[in-house]
Amino acid sequence: MERLPPLKALRVFQIAAEQGSFKLAAERLNVTQAAVSQQIRLLESFFGESLFERLNREVRLTPAAIRLLPYLQKAFSLIEEGGRALAQDPLPHQLKITSVPSFAARWLIPRLGEFQKYNPQISSFVSTSCDLHDFSDDSQDLAIRFSSGGFAGLAQESISDDYILPLCHPRLLDDIKMGLTALQDLPLLIDESPELVSVTKAFKALFKDNQTVALQVVDANLLMDAALNGQGIAPVRFSLAYELIRRGQLVCPLAVYWDSPYTYFLVAPEAHFSRPKVAAFSQWIKQQTAVIEEEWILFSKQSKLRKID
Repeated sequence: MERLPPLKALRVFQIAAEQGSFKLAAERLNVTQAAVSQQIRLLESFFGESLFERLNREVRLTPAAIRLLPYLQKAFSLIEEGGRALAQDPLPHQLKITSVPSFAARWLIPRLGEFQKYNPQISSFVSTSCDLHDFSDDSQDLAIRFSSGGFAGLAQESISDDYILPLCHPRLLDDIKMGLTALQDLPLLIDESPELVSVTKAFKALFKDNQTVALQVVDANLLMDAALNGQGIAPVRFSLAYELIRRGQLVCPLAVYWDSPYTYFLVAPEAHFSRPKVAAFSQWIKQQTAVIEEEWILFSKQSKLRKID
């Protein structure tokens, strides 16, 4: 394969040739005039001939440069066209979302009808996964992930922090109040997800060393189901439980909480966030998740919760 000329130098040459000035080219490219001259010399060295006549106050294209310029203009125009085609949305009326399972089931799906109400032209497709999609094809527009952030090669937007607190079925709390059992005797329900190791350890420390661990899962959804069925006390994410707490289906028998080590993020290639359907969903979900923080402030004050590090 023949050696190609340096792409950066070709682009600098095109701009300088169109502007008719190294100074104007430097301003457009946001570099120094010396940097423009260096790239031009590099290209001239590659081709073995001059591309500009350097005069006192101006530069002029040589015959070789005049021949080269239209090819570069066409080539860079095609590159820009290809970039625009890649950024375009192949299915502008279908929004494909992948979400962590617990958030999809407990929070997103119950509210998605509201998004459809205000965006009837968009059809939503939701799948669940804890793994991050690589977006190498068009099977997903956007991911919702519960993470500490830092997604290589992808853009991210934080939509909500979270808090973890011990919750159980109100029947168990009634049993404690009536003296039928003690808090220290309640079975423990544990989420063994790697991101919750520190919280799980702190949660267990609230109870006896020999406290019965009735259930261990790696799924916040299953943990909540067990708590709702009265199987024990569990450390539960407030974002998934605040409506159940408001309705009295789950109660907090200990006035403590932990900051969640993870945050909810929207994740996608940066170009996806400029798609109208993704922008509409992003705006909607940020408005909706703002309620989580409002509910938390109200509940934590009313319950006089104490933060545990």
